[in-house]
Amino acid sequence: MFTDSHCHLRHISQKSAHFPLMLQAMQEEAIPFVMDIGTDAGDFTPRYRAVADAWGEKGRVPDFIHFSAGLWPGRAAIEQQETALVACEADIRAILNSGQRYAAVGECGIDRYWNHAGAAGTGTADLAGEEQLFKAQLELAKRYGLAVIIHSRDGFEVTLRCIDEVGWHRGVIHCFSYGRKEAEAFLERGWYLSFPGTITYRADAATEKEIADLVRMVPADKLLLETDAPYLSPEPVKREVNTPLHIRYTYQRASEYRQSSIESLCTLVYQNCCRLFSIRA
Repeated sequence: MFTDSHCHLRHISQKSAHFPLMLQAMQEEAIPFVMDIGTDAGDFTPRYRAVADAWGEKGRVPDFIHFSAGLWPGRAAIEQQETALVACEADIRAILNSGQRYAAVGECGIDRYWNHAGAAGTGTADLAGEEQLFKAQLELAKRYGLAVIIHSRDGFEVTLRCIDEVGWHRGVIHCFSYGRKEAEAFLERGWYLSFPGTITYRADAATEKEIADLVRMVPADKLLLETDAPYLSPEPVKREVNTPLHIRYTYQRASEYRQSSIESLCTLVYQNCCRLFSIRA
């Protein structure tokens, strides 16, 4: 059935009183794979507990849920990156020692929407520090032999330069938001591309055609789909808190764009997740 390669389960639990029922429904619908994404230093334990407490089986989590550990490129992590990186590596080791079958690094990367000269709030003007934090996590993934989950917003050139400098080309560009030329550059280096529920949004005909062409051009063995839940709810549940249960709408639209059946797309994406994250299907 439907695979979700990128979501934030603890954030969902904080926004929805029905989180335990959501986990039960995910099992009943035979969802085979969900990746819960790390964003902050030391956040693995509270994320794991949020799922385990809701699951209610003596501290266990469902076998289909997997975890990553990473540092989103926000001001706090960039300003305190030495401490944050130590905590991130500790999270990676904790995931690998927890009985989970795999870990990944991320989400990490470049965000030039929030980070720029004159940035305020969670953003920063320390762009060199942002790049340093990103490359340190690429190095961490390289050392552990793990896939990287990359956040790249309004920063294609910088993202590409950082991954080229480190020379670790194993991972996924999550929530892909660039165009065909940028997609080709990542694909040439072996990266997977993941599309969220935004591909379901009905825009003008030209934009919709561009999105359809982009989803269609990704090679079958490099395509992933995600929710980024609780964010980016797809149509027709755009006003609701997003959950992995809503990913069916993204699969429906992607299957239309790729002119394939939903069943074959489910199999394809699941196999790609297993290959990328080294999980035995």
